[in-house]
Amino acid sequence: MQTPTLLLPAGNRQTFQTALRFGADAVYCGMDQFSLRAGADNFGHEALESAISEAHARGKKVHVTLNIFARDRDIPGMLRAAAQARDIGADALIVSDLGMIAMIARNVPGIDIHVSTQANTTNAASARVYRELGASRIVAARELSLNELEQMAAELDGVMEVESFIHGAQCMSWSGRCMLSAALLGRSANRGDCAQPCRWSYALTERKHPEEPWEILEPEGQGNAILSAHDLCMIEHMPRLMRSGIACFKVEGRMKNELYVATVGLAYRQVMDACAAGEPDPDFLQRWRLELDKVSHRDYDTGFYFGQPAVPGMASGTRQAAEYMARVLEVSGGIALVEMRNRFFRGEVLEAVTPQGILPFPVESIRDAETGVQLDKVSVPLQKVLVPCGPEIAAGDLIRGPVRNRANT
Repeated sequence: MQTPTLLLPAGNRQTFQTALRFGADAVYCGMDQFSLRAGADNFGHEALESAISEAHARGKKVHVTLNIFARDRDIPGMLRAAAQARDIGADALIVSDLGMIAMIARNVPGIDIHVSTQANTTNAASARVYRELGASRIVAARELSLNELEQMAAELDGVMEVESFIHGAQCMSWSGRCMLSAALLGRSANRGDCAQPCRWSYALTERKHPEEPWEILEPEGQGNAILSAHDLCMIEHMPRLMRSGIACFKVEGRMKNELYVATVGLAYRQVMDACAAGEPDPDFLQRWRLELDKVSHRDYDTGFYFGQPAVPGMASGTRQAAEYMARVLEVSGGIALVEMRNRFFRGEVLEAVTPQGILPFPVESIRDAETGVQLDKVSVPLQKVLVPCGPEIAAGDLIRGPVRNRANT
């Protein structure tokens, strides 16, 4: 059975490069228009061409999202965007709209079409119809169980590939087809402009007494995100997933920063490689599962993979066990030039996130890169400083540390 590939997200050039460095076999990203993540920085023509060239030089692939539900006025522009993506070397287009799948296949030959999870493909018969229209892969509906995914992959073997999400935020609506943002704010989730009102905290009020809201659930005083789904995490189940017949494992997160992409990519890469080499030890799986607590996330569950997921609204708010401190820009003579993201101090021990693993990073000294002045702490956003480092640390690595109480730092 072919080893599945790991598909990581990128909302901008920096996260794109991070995804390549931290384990992606392929990266998915959006263009300036027609993407369901309009709030991401996304990629203009020249930036996308450069990113594709860099990925191909590393033997990686690039999938471009054209996954809004199109209106008639969108069709000419989407066809032009599809042709542009093909002409600059994109490996696949991720498309949700039925008509656009057929039109791109007819009018823009020479590029793979992947049917977006928004299309809600829940059976092999539907997938075969998409195959007849010209698609080569379906991103399965998130509502399918692992048993159903295994059956679908077996039925489509040699006909069409199956891709499935394994990690990241989940939508409270069926396959992400949500009308809440459009109804409340006029911002359509199905056209890439979701305001995420499902993540808001709500309280119950009685019509005649709107000034007296009642908290629905604990924690008291904070309201409750009763519409908010848990985050998906399948890392502990990778041994079975690797045998499932699923061709590609997808991580959600085009709105996330590079520390998120690096940490999640590294964890799944390590576990997938260990599974490919044999049956990994449960302690090994648990160690990388705990790494995923370090990034910004809600309570984790396994989605629909093993039946009905956890009840929406029971998840806590977003939290993380580590904070993004700095990015390593270059290393020379045992000295790292780093760009600050959050404040850190001389004398403390941080952690370097590298493609080889997590390494302790003692901050023995800090020197301003421009003036050469020795510093006790770094507190200016994007300030560049020089710090001694070990031989394992290289440009593109990320530095993380404890989440701080801002009032005390």
